[in-house]
Amino acid sequence: MGRLAHGALLRIPAEVVARVTHSGLHDLTQGNLRDNIARLTWPNLMSQLLFMAPTLYDAVWLGKLGAGAQAAAGLAMSVRITMISVLMALSGASGAVVARYIGAKDQQNANLAALQSVILMLLASGTLGVIGVLFAKPLMRLGGADAETLPLAVRYARILFGGLIAMEMVPSVGGMLSGIGAPNIWLEMTAWVMGVMLIAEPLLVMWLGLEGAVLALTGAHAIAMVWGLRQLVIGRAPVRIDLHDLRLDFPMMGRVLRITAPTIIQRGTPNLAMTLLTRFIAVYGAGTLAAWTVVQRIFSFAQVPGMALSRISPAIVGQNLGARQPERAERGVHLVMWMTLIVTGIILGALIVFAPQVFALFSDDVAATAIGVQMLRVLSLGYLANTLTLVLNGAQIGAGDTVAPMVINIIALWGIQIPLVYLGSQVLHLGPLSIWVALVIGWLVQLGLLMYRQRQGAWKLKQI
Repeated sequence: MGRLAHGALLRIPAEVVARVTHSGLHDLTQGNLRDNIARLTWPNLMSQLLFMAPTLYDAVWLGKLGAGAQAAAGLAMSVRITMISVLMALSGASGAVVARYIGAKDQQNANLAALQSVILMLLASGTLGVIGVLFAKPLMRLGGADAETLPLAVRYARILFGGLIAMEMVPSVGGMLSGIGAPNIWLEMTAWVMGVMLIAEPLLVMWLGLEGAVLALTGAHAIAMVWGLRQLVIGRAPVRIDLHDLRLDFPMMGRVLRITAPTIIQRGTPNLAMTLLTRFIAVYGAGTLAAWTVVQRIFSFAQVPGMALSRISPAIVGQNLGARQPERAERGVHLVMWMTLIVTGIILGALIVFAPQVFALFSDDVAATAIGVQMLRVLSLGYLANTLTLVLNGAQIGAGDTVAPMVINIIALWGIQIPLVYLGSQVLHLGPLSIWVALVIGWLVQLGLLMYRQRQGAWKLKQI
């Protein structure tokens, strides 16, 4: 079949549409947009909460092992995030392609796109996992590990990358389904992760220490991955994987990969920058690095409502462009932006006020706490801008317009943010505060450029 914009569409009967809707799909091409967004917000919010909760829970138990364990886990996670850019891109791209077919009521190709996307995800995560295990030590050195932290980081990283398939298939498959307007399966997968970790992590940390923490994390994701993929096979999701039709369909893979390629750069550049940033922060000692690790996890949790809302924008755009309703797609994105601004603004405002109390939940180190409180207060404005960019990025990805966000990301990150970080911390020696200020400036510039791109409207004409 040719592209959606040119080829004839395979229509499916009303009873099949009813089955898909019953399986958790929200039809965003009709009805009141506010109601549609509200129906999607709660499952996305709960999914995001359950997705982020294990990292905070993990931080609590790592904190009991000392600042060295926190720093080691932070370094390993930083390198992992850099390497998995391709998985993040595949998740968004697959959601965009499947959402177009869903909006056009083309179930056959929606199923095929989902199957080919899962195959690509498995291949990518498996390959990256092998690389991570084999080259754990040099990767941790590249991440900025010093002589004291390196042995701990390597021990943590080898287990982390050994379970990378499970770690990445849960958010990747969940992101694909959320991107088409069906977050229920991801909600159930994240519930499995949290449930297993609640029981397993305390026991494994007391038994095995640092290795126990990462084994609990990867093991919980493995159980959730198996459960989630089974739901796709038995037909509980809006798209189904038919094992009898298990094959490589290169034209469909090509559609997914055409959207994926620019997104890899868009997602990869900030991930790479985060690894470089970790090296700059590591210069200021284990206390600062540990504080940075904790602060990142706190902000990840504080962004949960905004991130949940941002996951709605690709589904709104993808489905409505598939149904030839671009103006409705634009109105939906504006609504999501305003909701995200209000909700995230309230949460980050409270975080500024109660920063000492919040940070104290994760660390009792006096030096790390002082640095962490400063980080929380300075970075709050930047994370508000960062959360809003997630909504606009999601909208562009849902439209299949991934080149423009990629260019904007490179300009804001490598043209402004990283040079300012380097200038303040390495040339002028202004201390860690200069790093936090540079991050805020870069995120504000990125938001401004994305808002300008959104208003141009070229994404409405994008074909997949």
